[in-house]
Amino acid sequence: MYGAPGTSGEDRLRAVSDPPGVTGISELVLEVADLEVSRRFYRDVLGFEETMHGEGRDDRRWYLVGESARLGLWSPQVGLAGGRGGAHVHFAFHVVDAEIDRLKERLDGSGAETEGPMQLGPGRALYVTDPDDNVVEFWSQNMAEYTTEARGRD
Repeated sequence: MYGAPGTSGEDRLRAVSDPPGVTGISELVLEVADLEVSRRFYRDVLGFEETMHGEGRDDRRWYLVGESARLGLWSPQVGLAGGRGGAHVHFAFHVVDAEIDRLKERLDGSGAETEGPMQLGPGRALYVTDPDDNVVEFWSQNMAEYTTEARGRD
């Protein structure tokens, strides 16, 4: 979608003056090698709430994340709009600072290997790698404060 095959999307795109009215991330979908193994990790080890609301497929699972987002685990497939995903460094979930220590105990108790907690800016971070080698971060930085400060500096 970014550019026609054999052309650079940059060649035909123009900058816009105003960002879209995005209020947050709605969902993140990960392609997983073994849906049941990943399901056990996110549902049982991390304790995410599984939902099938609005979904009727056996090759996907959804997890409620906070009050306004969901995490999808999908078996290999071509996603919406031809999406196939790609490599990424990590993704992060916001938690209150006190949750970092509780989560560390939970993950250690499950046998998962963690890194942290460590101080990362004004918050603390804890990392764990899922069964598909995705690095999952739990971070206590208040992103509302961060975005307000970042926008004030522009």
